[in-house]
Amino acid sequence: MQSSSGLFFFGFIMSSERLDSFHIRFNGKNYSTWEFQFQLFVKGKELWGHINGSNPAPNDADALSKWEIMDARVMSWILSSIEPHLVLNLRPYKTAATMWNYLNKIYNQDNTARRFQLEYEMANFTQGSLSIEEYFSGFQNL
Repeated sequence: MQSSSGLFFFGFIMSSERLDSFHIRFNGKNYSTWEFQFQLFVKGKELWGHINGSNPAPNDADALSKWEIMDARVMSWILSSIEPHLVLNLRPYKTAATMWNYLNKIYNQDNTARRFQLEYEMANFTQGSLSIEEYFSGFQNL
């Protein structure tokens, strides 16, 4: 009985790792929505310290090896949650924190730029063939 529950538990862990996907992929225009989703996901995995700097790389070789594995996991989540055309922009960065900082610097606009972008997108947003629910949702996600 123990081995079957152990296998179930192991299977659960493995299957939950395979479900590490994102409903909202970053496309270069939806940074705030993507950032919100990604931050919740990484905090839920208890690895936010790799992004915000509260868990820096240790000096001890054994601890560093384990830290690098976890950091690589966070980097792979970043890469799997963005559109393919953005992936090469992150190639020079060797840690999750540096990848995150680059994306934040480039795509997290200040209020003035964001306001201009929103005004432009609102003026050009049309319902077209969208249902009212799709239109409303799209409008909310501008």
